[in-house]
Amino acid sequence: MRHLLLLPIIALVVACSDYQTARRAYEVGRFGEALEILERLAREGDSRAQYEVALMYLQGIGTPINPTLGGQWMLTAANNGNATAMVEVGGRFENGVNAEKNVILAFTWYRRAALTGDPIGRYKYALMYESGEGIPQDLPRAYAWYRLAESTAGKIAAQRVWQKMTPADREQADRLHDILKNNPEA
Repeated sequence: MRHLLLLPIIALVVACSDYQTARRAYEVGRFGEALEILERLAREGDSRAQYEVALMYLQGIGTPINPTLGGQWMLTAANNGNATAMVEVGGRFENGVNAEKNVILAFTWYRRAALTGDPIGRYKYALMYESGEGIPQDLPRAYAWYRLAESTAGKIAAQRVWQKMTPADREQADRLHDILKNNPEA
């Protein structure tokens, strides 16, 4: 029985070891070797590997450029919880890169990344609320999410939005920030 309990732990250690092996191969320019290991890990469900494989296909590193395959791996990584991939997918929909431009899908992917706590996802989500492109503009919500991004860019953007708001909006923005800090899905 103890051996059965150890199997998942052993599998995790081996997967981490394989990922590090792939990263080392990549860092020294053995891209084909890295891609081979990363693709195996990606097929096994490792979202970090799925993201890396996507980038390799999208940029033609260790393989010919293949935007279709790269996009599929990016979407798989995003659907498996990789926040960086979620932001990337959002950006592709926002800008129409290897996808039809769709600000609602961009907004949706930025929101998913924001809810994971990803600072870039939070910033991009706030930016969409600030611009109001494709969604209703909501400066108090933009301000709150910029603050939650906890980055220098987020702080600067929050200050910019603060200047645009009325005193009532500012009060609402501060309340909203406090609420979102404890419950980002509010």
